Amino acid sequence: MLRFAQTVLAVVALTALCGVVILAQGTAPGQNPPDAQAPAKPEQELPADWKAFNDIANEKDILKRAEAYEKFIKDYPQSDLVSMARNQIRSSVLSVLKTSSAKYRSIIEAQLETAKGGNQAALYSAYARVASDLLGAGIMLEEAEDYAKQALSLMDEQKYVQDRLQAAQRAAEAFAKRAAEPAAAPAAPAQPGMTFGTLNGAPIVRLAPPRPAPATPPRPPTAPRIPTQDELRAGFKTERASHLATLGQILMKRNKTAEGESVLREAYDAKPASATLAAVARLLAESARKNGDDSAQLDYLATLALSGRITAAEQKDFEAVYRKTHNGSVEGFEEMLDARYIRDNPRFTAEPANRKPVPNPRAVLAEEFTGAG
Repeated sequence: MLRFAQTVLAVVALTALCGVVILAQGTAPGQNPPDAQAPAKPEQELPADWKAFNDIANEKDILKRAEAYEKFIKDYPQSDLVSMARNQIRSSVLSVLKTSSAKYRSIIEAQLETAKGGNQAALYSAYARVASDLLGAGIMLEEAEDYAKQALSLMDEQKYVQDRLQAAQRAAEAFAKRAAEPAAAPAAPAQPGMTFGTLNGAPIVRLAPPRPAPATPPRPPTAPRIPTQDELRAGFKTERASHLATLGQILMKRNKTAEGESVLREAYDAKPASATLAAVARLLAESARKNGDDSAQLDYLATLALSGRITAAEQKDFEAVYRKTHNGSVEGFEEMLDARYIRDNPRFTAEPANRKPVPNPRAVLAEEFTGAG
């Protein structure tokens, strides 16, 4: 009897074990095993222009690669990758300019001719971009100075304000028209989404993974706001300051110190973007140090410190010149920086949001210590 009971228990255990194995393989009794199911869908094929663009990265000779990008632009003029191909031509030839300056000049002329077919903003932006590229490479600085001056000469505040105001009004009218018409089913994208990688230092494009459906309905689009004339003038001033900074740096590299300092001070007073302001402040601080102007050096180094881009050596110079102008003491140094920050970054008023709450099934997770949640 005992042996019979042991035999029954063994059979039951073996049956249960078989069931566990079947479930672990993801196949229930009566179903086909995984390898007998329908084959996976083949991966979506890349569009022809994507393939052609990626093939260029296999060419390791930089000048031949630039020629391949030129051919790509001729073969696929409507491709979304044309702008990137142009950038690669410019950067590729720029990297070997010592042996290809004539080639680079021909590329510049071709791109400027293309820009002349657009509006005035496109043209002066093209001149400024070339000047900035040459400044960054530290080559053809005479030509870079000329391009930077041409960019500035083409900038017109009234035209800038008018063009951007008209563009904003067209966007608002298009939005109002879409809002007035019945909502149509979203059309399938003309091309799949793309993501980028690199091969041999050149960009390649890949298919982007499909985006999951949103958990909650998207918020209705917000109507574009028409900027005021004052806002547009401020935008013009900021953009012009950036181009002034480029010209000033070129002049300093060309040892046109007096003219360069004058242009850089104009750019500094116009308060360009943070990175540009820091680059300008660095050059002006060095000039002030050479000229023995402690007050100006302190001012420029304070700007550099508040930008977060000051180096360790510059920080030492900053503290040294502060001591020199404050009876050998660093007392009040941090307070000076705080006051300067408040002066240069006026506080803004915060208004309560008037957006209606949207039901959301997601839970809020608060993490008091890193890893505690």
